[in-house]
Amino acid sequence: MRCTQCDADIPEDGRFCIECGAPAPLATTGPTERLPEPADGPMCTACGTRNPVGADFCVRCGRALAARPVAEPLPPPLLAQPQPSAPLVPTHNQPVAAGSAPARPTISWDGLTGGVWLIGLGIIALNGWWWPGILVLIGLSSLLSGLAHANSPAARLGAIQGAMWMIGIAVLAATGWWWPGILILVGLSAVFGSVVMRED
Repeated sequence: MRCTQCDADIPEDGRFCIECGAPAPLATTGPTERLPEPADGPMCTACGTRNPVGADFCVRCGRALAARPVAEPLPPPLLAQPQPSAPLVPTHNQPVAAGSAPARPTISWDGLTGGVWLIGLGIIALNGWWWPGILVLIGLSSLLSGLAHANSPAARLGAIQGAMWMIGIAVLAATGWWWPGILILVGLSAVFGSVVMRED
């Protein structure tokens, strides 16, 4: 037997369509189709009839068997949300957490020393002043390196005095004033050393 509403097969003893729940047409003459026995179909909770697999309505009483799970729409694909980035340049108006100091820019002293060394070599090469220009360059780069890595006043003094000696010898070599220039250089080193030691 076929449903007059949706043209679905209805079991011969069914009174309602298993697809749309419409009442089954009254039996007419003609061949009767026998549907396979529902072995695994849902059981009607109202009348206890076993129904064919896939039935939405009971063949005996016409009640809805169970609400078919409605396919929920898939959630939209998750797109990577751009994360807010920290400002590249710190502003001075940002509050500072208690007990913490504001961040200060750091200097790469090794990079600075290397840069001074390369710039100095370029200037010396342009001028052709290799001697005693190389002494000035060694004095400046050792001063920067020494100050960067000095962790005590004595270490800073050593860096400054070493640079003073290198640059001083370069000046003496360029001018030819070895005597009394070396005495002046020793005197400057002693005076500077005593002043730096008193300040610390």
